[in-house]
Amino acid sequence: MNFEQTPEFQKDLKRLAKKWRSLPQDIKAAERGLIPLYVPQEGIDIKQVHDTFFNGKRATILQMMDGCEVVKMRLDVASFGTSSKVRLVFVAVVGAQRITFIELYAKNDKDREDAERIQRILSVLR
Repeated sequence: MNFEQTPEFQKDLKRLAKKWRSLPQDIKAAERGLIPLYVPQEGIDIKQVHDTFFNGKRATILQMMDGCEVVKMRLDVASFGTSSKVRLVFVAVVGAQRITFIELYAKNDKDREDAERIQRILSVLR
């Protein structure tokens, strides 16, 4: 599985990491947690893992199109011990086994993801 970060995401990460030092490691932990959702593994039903992950309140699929999902999820941040404050938005291209991180934001800074940014990234990925 390949993980990429948009330049805008890198700016978001840099800005928020000043406030929460553990954020870069938290992103790495999220990457490890996302692999079973999109990479088949022996003895594990990938559809069941995928469905279980998205049936809870942890993540939601914002858009779904030809082998591609735009996902918003809560990010566990070790610096303050709760996952309800930071959101991670990414695009998963299932066939290419690639995840592109689009946006990282704190809920107290803004309520929703940047729809224009998502559409701009999607137009490049298509």
